[in-house]
Parts: sequence; structure tokens; C-alpha cells
Amino acid sequence: MPDLPNQQSSFVPPSQLDEFLIERPLGRGANGQVYLARDTVLDRSVAIKFLGGRRLSKHARRRFLIEARAIARLKHPNVVTVYRFGESRGRPYLVSEYVAGQSLARVIKPVPWQRALAIGAELARGLAAAHEQGVLHRDIKPAKVDFVTRRGGSSLRRRGCVGNMKG
Repeated sequence: MPDLPNQQSSFVPPSQLDEFLIERPLGRGANGQVYLARDTVLDRSVAIKFLGGRRLSKHARRRFLIEARAIARLKHPNVVTVYRFGESRGRPYLVSEYVAGQSLARVIKPVPWQRALAIGAELARGLAAAHEQGVLHRDIKPAKVDFVTRRGGSSLRRRGCVGNMKG
């Protein structure tokens, strides 16, 4: 795939991507944009991340695919589930479980020690499951931990953070 220019700030995703109806932006980071979408076939909310950056190099695309494959191998309640990888309008995208709530970075602190301990334990369980599959999360920070109020748990996001422990 050739390098393509990327005007991330002007990128507008399609309003519908196969069975996914894109509803609104959820956030933007150094590596892309994330949107809330509706899976019209299975009637569920999903998150769609479109790869971003100044140039969509062959290396960036390959790394994004490797990340998707690594996380897709993981099945754990404290790790966000990946559903699909593809490309639209010249941009790779990743469809994953949408976790309602807020990131740990936005939680008002301090939290009671019991809750902090529970969040830490949930995060450790998710990381252990990843490590058992040879997946290394290289960017642990509060913004990548979803603090989920509806079920009271935490889920680890995978965005831009995967390495292979197997060499």
C-alpha cells in the first residue's frame, strides 16, 4: 500500500460502513479518531477507530493490523473485544466493543482505596490474559482504562499499544 496524505483534522468517516451506522465522535488521539457506531445487524453499540497521522505509511498500516490481530486473540472481560479490521476511504479501521462509561483519567480522584484496589486488580487480570497470549501492552495510562459505571468494572483499551512478547 502506498503512503497516503492524511488530513486527520478534515477526515469525515462515511455515515455508514457496511452494517455500522456511525453516530458521533468519541475521541481523537495521536494515532487516530474513534467514533461511536451502531451495529444495525446485531443491534449493539460499537467503537470504530480510524488510523490517523500525517501520512498513512505502509509501516503504520502494518503495525495497526498486527495490533488488531494480537488483540483479537484475547477473550477476557477486562480487555476490550475486537470485532473487525478493514479499510474505508483509504484509511484502515478497527471495530471493537464499545464500553460505556469514562476513562480512568476522567474519574474524580481520589477514589476510595477499595475501589482503587478493585480497578488495579481488574487491570492486572486483563494484562495477565494478554501476557498469556504473548501480547504486551506498551502504553498503560489512565486514559486507556475504561471505568465502566454500568457494570462497575474496568476494561483495558488496546489503542496504539501492542507489542509481541514472543520476539
